Amino acid sequence: MSTSGSYDFTVNAADIVREAMLNIGAIGEGEIATAQEYNDCLRKLNMIVKQWMGKQDFAPGLKMWTRQRGDLFLGWMKYQYQLGPTGDNWAGALTSGPLGQTFSQTQLSQTANFGDNQIFVYGQNTGVPGINVGDQIGIQYAPTLISSTGNTVPSGGIDLYWTSVASVSASSGNTFQVVLNGVLTGTAAQGGYVFNYTSKQQRPLQIETVVLRDVNDNDVPLTRMTLEDYEQLSTKTMNTSQSDPTAWYYESQLSNGQLYIDVGGAQDVTKTLHIVFLRTVQDFDNPGDNPEYPQQWYRALCWGLSREITGMFDAVWTGEMTSNYLEAMAMAREADSEVTSFYFQTRAGSPFEP
Repeated sequence: MSTSGSYDFTVNAADIVREAMLNIGAIGEGEIATAQEYNDCLRKLNMIVKQWMGKQDFAPGLKMWTRQRGDLFLGWMKYQYQLGPTGDNWAGALTSGPLGQTFSQTQLSQTANFGDNQIFVYGQNTGVPGINVGDQIGIQYAPTLISSTGNTVPSGGIDLYWTSVASVSASSGNTFQVVLNGVLTGTAAQGGYVFNYTSKQQRPLQIETVVLRDVNDNDVPLTRMTLEDYEQLSTKTMNTSQSDPTAWYYESQLSNGQLYIDVGGAQDVTKTLHIVFLRTVQDFDNPGDNPEYPQQWYRALCWGLSREITGMFDAVWTGEMTSNYLEAMAMAREADSEVTSFYFQTRAGSPFEP
């Protein structure tokens, strides 16, 4: 027996549109759709893939191919964070640095003072700092306030000063000079932590888990709150209420999602929120775009679009078409379904209690 040895079969937007039109007889073999027909079908296809993403649809599968991980940097006096490509410091990718990490970390090799536009940091084990020109960089520092008399006074807290990287060069030994595109507004002591990332993550459609992670990769799980739980917290927005967060509440919104923590600010800004989430499915923009769905969803996408465009072409939706649609959907929706552990415990006073 001879097999292909190939596993990479795929379709693109043009294939799905053509298949759907063939299914309902809108075109025949050898015929092609007009540009207007294609654009109308593509618009409906985008509507379908957007409605089928996440976990809110008819499918119990978790759409785990859109499952992503991001790391949110916390603020000393900040309780609300925007998660998305134009939001807060929501690390999603690092051009060069530790494999599989969304950000890199190192420490200051010497103190940097108020007004400085450069810092000196230790390199990693490979002898490079993992910091790229253009990266966003956060420096652990003690912010300085300007008094009513014009004097600088310590704020009393420890926060992260964020700017971008202008240049990186070797200094001496295993240390590097990092020139900043901004100037420090406080003092960053030797040994303080420095974090950097290249690009931000996408907006979470749904958040799966959140843990508080320290610089040694120790994790503490956080509790999910409902809106009512969050609104009933009495000190949630007080800037004097600094602590490690223990719970979170999230609203997806439209551009950037909004994440709220149960304290008025983080007492240790070197800890991040490591978040596992489902992002939105990518668009179909061009005829050659492949669907961001696994192979077992291709037939379902074709028959789903077939049903959507039937009325547009005055076609007749038959019982056989319904059977094909339902069969394709049933098989696709069971893909990647979650495997859950169940635990049973006898109740006090139960006849089964020993």
